[in-house]
Amino acid sequence: MGLYEVMVFVHVAAAVTLLSGSVVASPAVRGSVRRAGTTQEMRAYLAIGGPLLILEPTSALVVLASGIYLTSVANFWAQGWVQAAIAFWIVNAVVAGVVVKPVIGHVVAAAATAIDGPVDQHLDTFRRSSRWSVGGDVLMANDIAMLYVMTMKPDLAGSLLAVAGTILAIGAVRVITRGLHGFIVSRHSVEPPSRAARL
Repeated sequence: MGLYEVMVFVHVAAAVTLLSGSVVASPAVRGSVRRAGTTQEMRAYLAIGGPLLILEPTSALVVLASGIYLTSVANFWAQGWVQAAIAFWIVNAVVAGVVVKPVIGHVVAAAATAIDGPVDQHLDTFRRSSRWSVGGDVLMANDIAMLYVMTMKPDLAGSLLAVAGTILAIGAVRVITRGLHGFIVSRHSVEPPSRAARL
């Protein structure tokens, strides 16, 4: 097995790790943090998700470094899918570093100083930050789209279309699930009429 084959394995392994984090683990942690009923539960879920703050950027850097090597050896720099992959790697790096990570830091800090017991309004506002939701969705969409792009290797226009389509699809799912959640909550919040009232 030569160096090129080893780097292909490293590249794929890092991409799988990155996707597992952004598509599965991070959304699961975010959802658990938001559903937690007490501050202690929030701290526990945030502690579980803590390693992702190291694992995901490390995997992204390995994907970039190995991808640069593979692209240089194969001379793929003129390929549209390579250009798109690099561009959206940069987009994800900015979104993660400027939007998502600071929000998580604020949530962790607020949870650390909050008193034990039910989650108060101040902490609840932090954990339901729209920046965390939107930023996480952008990272997820771009990572899923890049998996398609690196597998199918479309031209630049096809790569951009794949990214746009994935972002729109995830946005639509977000709107639908939020609407269903609101409908369910509103149904449960309506008290059934008493027996005396019905009579």
